Amino acid sequence: MDAARYRENEKFNSVRARNDFFAKGQRKRLNIIAILISLLMPWLLFCFVFAVLSFGLHYTQPSVCYGLALLAFLGGVGLPSLLAANAMKRKLVDPTYQPSWYLFLAGTCLLAFVLGALAGQSNYTTYMLKYYNLKHLAHYTDVDTNAYLGQQLMDAGRIDFKAGTKLDVSRSMGFKNHDEYCVAPIVTGSSTQALSVDFWAVGKNCCSGVAADFHCEGFSDAQASSVVRLMSDVDRPFYRLAVQQAEATYKMTATHPLFFEWVHSEEETMNDFAQRGSVNYFVGICSYFLLQIFLTAATTLLFSKIPV
Repeated sequence: MDAARYRENEKFNSVRARNDFFAKGQRKRLNIIAILISLLMPWLLFCFVFAVLSFGLHYTQPSVCYGLALLAFLGGVGLPSLLAANAMKRKLVDPTYQPSWYLFLAGTCLLAFVLGALAGQSNYTTYMLKYYNLKHLAHYTDVDTNAYLGQQLMDAGRIDFKAGTKLDVSRSMGFKNHDEYCVAPIVTGSSTQALSVDFWAVGKNCCSGVAADFHCEGFSDAQASSVVRLMSDVDRPFYRLAVQQAEATYKMTATHPLFFEWVHSEEETMNDFAQRGSVNYFVGICSYFLLQIFLTAATTLLFSKIPV
């Protein structure tokens, strides 16, 4: 009878030890496992959410993208939170039980998900969305501004203009609304008598607004003859108002103005968005790994000072 009871107790203690590898006060080997899981799991969750929200899936299949993010939340945050809740319930029954690593894992996984979602959305809107839009919009070459109207190139994302195309700074204009929204006509050759001036270079806070002094990025590049489409829907109405002021001031017509950024190379500018997005992702995951190392090390040190 005593032997059977002894074997039953040994079996119970063995199962309890396997289930409690997160609990403080277990053998050192099991604590190391808890530390490694607490270090890597939040970081991998951050990397996954950051990547899903940053890159092509977000652009081509947003519903799948957000679905994966939801699954990551349920698995990466919900499961550790459930384990932490169960551990806390057990502590109410057994005051000697320490659910410390469960609580740490749940908290840092929630932090990883929130920061990953914020970083991914920011990286996408700041860099990758611009890259994908430019890549999927039309690319036109050898365009003469005197031969085309804005309606003909409404789907233009990138344009290489005909040789001799330049900015007409003498008819530039600015519209003030907290920021200064600056515009300058893009013209081919010396002619300024086009039926409608529909191609405009734009920039923010790079003109005075009271004189024709457009000095936005690329304006002094003698080799520049390319543009990329303005991607900010928020800024577009203010540039339209600046064009209307230019129409009234210089007695010209802009029936369907299109807004662009004047650049040296449209392909180089487009690829630069993709490169910045990728670098931003790499820097982000490395930075978060360092943060997770710090949090895990500090918590390990704290737990080591708590008496068993």
